[in-house]
Amino acid sequence: MATTMDKANKAVERLAESTRDSYQTVVDHAVGLQERNVRFAQGIVDGTIKELRYQAETNRNVVDELFERAEEQRDAYQALVEQSLDAYMDLAYAPFTYYKEGLEAARKAAR
Repeated sequence: MATTMDKANKAVERLAESTRDSYQTVVDHAVGLQERNVRFAQGIVDGTIKELRYQAETNRNVVDELFERAEEQRDAYQALVEQSLDAYMDLAYAPFTYYKEGLEAARKAAR
């Protein structure tokens, strides 16, 4: 009987080891999957952060360039307004200038 019990105990031990090995395989596989999922998620987060930083930098560059061009346009408009005002003033004072030159010519002729 002892041999039958020994055989039964050994069969139970083999079953327990086999079950333990099966569970260990499943756990190892689950841990490996979890590690890959963490690396995958980290890659997505890192990639997203990198892309957002790149977009922020390019947006900043575009805004800087737009400000520079706005200043250039402002300077050009200011020059245009000044030149237009000068031309208008020359046109407005043209009759007076003509009259003044006529008076001075008449004075010189009178002397």
